Amino acid sequence: MPTILLISDDVTFRDALRQSIGHQGAGVLAVPNTREILSQPGARQVSGYDLIVAEVLSGDHDGLSRLVLFRNLHPNTPFIAVTREGLSAGLAYGGAAARALRAWLVPITSDSLIELTNTTARALNGESPAIPAVHAR
Repeated sequence: MPTILLISDDVTFRDALRQSIGHQGAGVLAVPNTREILSQPGARQVSGYDLIVAEVLSGDHDGLSRLVLFRNLHPNTPFIAVTREGLSAGLAYGGAAARALRAWLVPITSDSLIELTNTTARALNGESPAIPAVHAR
């Protein structure tokens, strides 16, 4: 069973995300912020995750610093950066961060989490996010 780390500081949003990605038979560790993970012993911080799903904008870290931190701790683990539809700044900022770090970017609407569910399945099946032509070598 895959293990997914889910980070979002909004409990209602976090619970909705956990339900969406947990239906695929994955174990989901949902935490409100990166401090919860970083306070764990070193081995727990860097092992055991098959996928990391992080909300791009939150109260404890902005999306880029969170993704940089967790990309360094988990260089081979797939990432999904999640943005809420109503936060246009999050989408623009998240897009730049996701491209730079080769993470999936999934904008979510309040009434549909299907894109997250589909992207989670793709990431756990070994697919990689598309790299825009601008960044390809």
